Amino acid sequence: MAVPAQKSYRDYKDLIAYQKAKENSIKLLLYYKSQKLGWTEKFLIMQLLRAMSSIGANIAEGYGRHHQKDYRRFLGIARGSCFEVEHWINVISDVRRQDGIILKNCLEVNIEIAKILTTLMKKLQ
Repeated sequence: MAVPAQKSYRDYKDLIAYQKAKENSIKLLLYYKSQKLGWTEKFLIMQLLRAMSSIGANIAEGYGRHHQKDYRRFLGIARGSCFEVEHWINVISDVRRQDGIILKNCLEVNIEIAKILTTLMKKLQ
């Protein structure tokens, strides 16, 4: 069984959703690495980074299972993480208004990822 639903990719790293998830995580990590943060802010941002990094991790893990049913399930978990990311972005936006531009951009990419994952999941039904 060929696992990916997007064309005939040989590796999960070729999937657009994975690439966007990875880039989004790295961009946010590098941004916050340079910021001076209090304990509460660090906690919130760590929650966001965990949720963001789990998107790509679940895409990779599901792909590696080589079973369509498992792959679809992990895509669903990754999609759920997209909604968790949205929650943490909303919370952090209220606490750190100065981060509005970077968070808005991350949210836009996150929405794109969720749409791609939804399409992939539908193709695997």
